[in-house]
Amino acid sequence: MRVIGHFEQQAIDRLWQQRTGLPLLILMENAAAAVVKRSREMVDPAATVLVLAGKGNNGGDAFASARLLAAAGYRVVCRELFPDAPRLYEVEANRQAYLGLGHEITPLTAGDFDRMETGSLIIDGIFGTGFRADRPFPEPVRQASLLTAAARQRGALVLAIDIPSGVDADSGHAVDAAFCADVTVTFCHNKIGLCGAPGRFLAGRVLVEPIGVPKSWIDDLPEAIGLESGVRRTYQTDVDDVRAVRPVRAADSHKGHFGRVLVLGGSPGMPGAVLLAATAAARSGAGLVDVAVPETIAATVLAARPECLLHTLPEGKFQSPEQQTGFFSQMETLLRSASAVVAGMGAGQSEWLRSALPQMISGAGQLILDADALNQIARDPDCYFGLLRERAAKGLAPAILTPHPGEFGRLLPDCCLNDRQEAARTLSAACSSVVVLKGAATVVAEPGGTAWINPTGNHGLAKGGSGDVLAGLIAGLLAQGPATAEAAVAAVYLHGLAADLAASRMGHRTILAGDVINAMGDALRQVGWEPS
Repeated sequence: MRVIGHFEQQAIDRLWQQRTGLPLLILMENAAAAVVKRSREMVDPAATVLVLAGKGNNGGDAFASARLLAAAGYRVVCRELFPDAPRLYEVEANRQAYLGLGHEITPLTAGDFDRMETGSLIIDGIFGTGFRADRPFPEPVRQASLLTAAARQRGALVLAIDIPSGVDADSGHAVDAAFCADVTVTFCHNKIGLCGAPGRFLAGRVLVEPIGVPKSWIDDLPEAIGLESGVRRTYQTDVDDVRAVRPVRAADSHKGHFGRVLVLGGSPGMPGAVLLAATAAARSGAGLVDVAVPETIAATVLAARPECLLHTLPEGKFQSPEQQTGFFSQMETLLRSASAVVAGMGAGQSEWLRSALPQMISGAGQLILDADALNQIARDPDCYFGLLRERAAKGLAPAILTPHPGEFGRLLPDCCLNDRQEAARTLSAACSSVVVLKGAATVVAEPGGTAWINPTGNHGLAKGGSGDVLAGLIAGLLAQGPATAEAAVAAVYLHGLAADLAASRMGHRTILAGDVINAMGDALRQVGWEPS
């Protein structure tokens, strides 16, 4: 599902006026009608509604909403946050319309919140999509947010118009004391800031209202309005995206039809990471899974996962040139036979990983680099980024890098993570690879600039092993045929969905990485990959 930022929203507003010849006031009226409809679902007609209005278009929506709510019989208290600021024509027109009907608008005071408790509603119409999180949060707005939060603790409900004030519509980044809503009514299309973190956690239930703008118009951008070509598309993954890349499994299939995954990782004392990745790859439906681990943990791995084909890796430094040559020959054979390779989980600073990483980058048909493989890249990013770019230039599928925020910071130490979508795009462009930036609202970005924000998952995934499961799942899906970015997007969604299903049964605190694997069958059924 396409999601947009403030630039596209402004362009849609201009497109509306150009194509219909109608004023922006019509859209404001439709937006206000949508806010009133949702307000009436939240509180009774006898409720007190405190409307907080800003100076921009969001304020115009707020003034219009106050007028319509008052006409519907609600006890409306309308307050403006910037009484002396200049206002656009449409905003002032709605302000005057409210005043012209005999209502009062005064500057906000702390006393306006005294009676806001259970059964009352606060409408946040201060900033909307025009807010930028890198700008100062005005003190009056900060105080209004704190007072709103206190009223919400007393039982008052909060509805945000378009996006909670203090949340950046282009990224989801939020300032301290940003508004927290129970419901956000947004218009035309969902916003990036309502899908990305932490904005998604401040928005409450997000309701998208069309307000008269055809959904197809977003597909006309940027060409129809002459937007800069640098505006890149952002999507929130939905079940239809995942269903579209479902590998087909014929009734007379055999294991050779579903690909072969090679999992390379582990080190003495750390067999768990590679086991989780291998198990996830197998549970995804891959036909064969090869596991290559140091000899000291080979028996443990084989005992735990007898379905896998086992290969051993050298430990410590190579004892002779012949041993090194033999290792590279072994790697060449393994890489050539694999449909997808995933490497790095639990490997530590292994000599075999340092030696084989360039060979993997240049020789694997499909490659996922996780954990200690990323840490190895971070030790010499100029070298490895160059190898990754050369890989793509040769026509191989782009590698997939799966950093968590700490690993990302080591790969690109000067890149800010406030805008996670832009950060993932930056790393993706730097190394011509698909990037899976893990965390709340995991982002998948491809070198062309397209990014997907994942809506599934929960804080139960904030445990060791979760990333290993995801890496193995990506490899398992890749081995079955989907394109690189699509496999990553689907795997991230399924991984989060399995965690949600596990948490619904066990609670967020108690789920382990293995529980996510065990819930994968239910997740596959829910998205239509398996019969119900």
